[in-house]
Amino acid sequence: MLTMCDSKHPYIRYAFVLLLLFTGLAAQAQIRDRINQIKTADPFAISGTVGTGMGVSYNSNQPGSTPFSANIYASINLSFYSFQLPFSFYFANNTTSFSYPQLPSFHLGFMPTWRNWKFHIGHSSMHFSNYTYSGLTFLGVGAEYQGKKFRMGVFGGHLQQATRIKGYDDRSAIQQLADSLLGLNVPEAELPQYRRDAVGFRVGAGNERNFIDFSFLKAKDAIKSLPQEWRDSIPPQDNITLGISGRFAIRKWFSFTANIGASLYTHDTRDTLAQILRQDEKVQKLLDRTDWLIAFRNNTMLRFAGDAAMNFMARGFTASLTYRFIQPDYVSLGAANFNQNSHSLGAVINTSLFKGHSNISAVGYIQRDNMNKKQMYTNQVATYSINWNNTIGQNFNLGINYNGIKQDQYNGTYEVVDSLKINQIVHTLTVSPCVSFEKTYAHSINLNVNFVQNKNLNKLYVGGVNVMTLTIGAGYGIDFDAIRLGFDCGYDFSMSSSEYAHYDAHTLNLGLRYKILKKEKTNWTLSYNGSFGYNIQKDDGVANNFSISNSIGSNFSYKNAHTASLYFSISNFSDREIIGQRVHSDLDCRFTLAYSYAFAARIIKKMTKEERAEHRLARQAQKLQKQQMSTK
Repeated sequence: MLTMCDSKHPYIRYAFVLLLLFTGLAAQAQIRDRINQIKTADPFAISGTVGTGMGVSYNSNQPGSTPFSANIYASINLSFYSFQLPFSFYFANNTTSFSYPQLPSFHLGFMPTWRNWKFHIGHSSMHFSNYTYSGLTFLGVGAEYQGKKFRMGVFGGHLQQATRIKGYDDRSAIQQLADSLLGLNVPEAELPQYRRDAVGFRVGAGNERNFIDFSFLKAKDAIKSLPQEWRDSIPPQDNITLGISGRFAIRKWFSFTANIGASLYTHDTRDTLAQILRQDEKVQKLLDRTDWLIAFRNNTMLRFAGDAAMNFMARGFTASLTYRFIQPDYVSLGAANFNQNSHSLGAVINTSLFKGHSNISAVGYIQRDNMNKKQMYTNQVATYSINWNNTIGQNFNLGINYNGIKQDQYNGTYEVVDSLKINQIVHTLTVSPCVSFEKTYAHSINLNVNFVQNKNLNKLYVGGVNVMTLTIGAGYGIDFDAIRLGFDCGYDFSMSSSEYAHYDAHTLNLGLRYKILKKEKTNWTLSYNGSFGYNIQKDDGVANNFSISNSIGSNFSYKNAHTASLYFSISNFSDREIIGQRVHSDLDCRFTLAYSYAFAARIIKKMTKEERAEHRLARQAQKLQKQQMSTK
């Protein structure tokens, strides 16, 4: 396998050695900080966490499951002059895992700066455009310049390294260590990948408010970076992307931004052009001469992507309108994957009234796929929401929120059957007023009204499920700081109906929190949470039922080192309805006990100047005493 560190290419290794030497001169501040960190670190320190836990559980729906569980874990880190060696161990239910430090794989990267310049050496990353090159780590060199009216950036290197097959590594131990120190260690993978070479640049002019940028990326897989036996099954890729980005603003009340990308992507460079083109010698010579730049093949595709946004700003008011499209099979080897074959339109409005005490925001978003008309069906999703938040004085708050989701399906390469066509809408409305005040103790009172409707608009669809749920609730909470006790309670009434079930539910919630100990280094709390529900079934032949859930927990901590917790719960939920479907519930009991200890110790401490002086005087005194005794 050919890599950057192969003996056939020793000049690459020498180049990187020289590069590191140059980096040592250009990044003196970073190296000096690292040396100072080593000087001030303890020669030997140890830290970590050890813990154990056990549990007992029972579930009536799983009678054959193992009721007992236990685990033991440890995470230990050894530090030698700030160099870390982590170890970890985990055992749970006869399953053991252990990790230990392995041969280090360093990713060396330096970014020295000089005036308006920033240099990238080793592993680094840049951002040119969302559709050309954005944030992927490269191994190579680059430079960026940022002036008042002009900026530019350029880089060259590897976007990905060739990987070796797991269990196959023909390098010697010395070569592996050298590769790791140079940041050139080749990782292992189940499926190997080519080394991907890339070069890119960006040129722009303007300031933060008004600018225009041009970007370019060329990325290509090196075929010889994989063994011959893998080249037939893994296609090497080639890509050229061009991008243009800009922003235009009028004072502070209007701005327009746009990003456009064009990608010429070849999925498999082993392919050839059509026979009719290969017969033309002039065309073939032209293609051979330009193959280093553009690899035209039968599977080469030209695709476009882009987005644009308009923003309006005024006192207490902002609005934006955005549009984005990505053609199918749009690929840029310098950016992450895209949600292809779709376009979307969105709008956002925010306004503030009454000196900021009332805020209203509205969001609308619609997305549709199948831009190339080659999918079986076309799907469209529209989401919209309105949120109104009001603050009256210091004690009252009112929030009103509405969300809607509309799904539709249209014809594609096939005609949608009317009886199976997706056409549904979901409405969610929430109103939540809250009052909080403090008179001797802190009180809070909250109300909640929640309405959810999932409606199938296709009347021909027999299997459609319409679900409607209305919940009205009230809650109260109080904190008795003097006796370290907190209490809260709540009541909810809900009505639910669907084609399968109709019922009402009454639910009472209780909560208690008691701080047994609250000191500077010790905290011990005890809590209880309970839920009691009564479900009234309105369908014939279905009996009413109760739902009960209780849990007790306790947490203890001492000096932020010792932590213990105990938890016990028992729940029993009878027949109930979830999203329109009847499910059988069960009896569930759980008991868990856990303990952990976190430690940090300096085995060999870094001595201060005063300690070193005292130590030196003590040694001199011992030496003088020995000399006097030998003289006598």
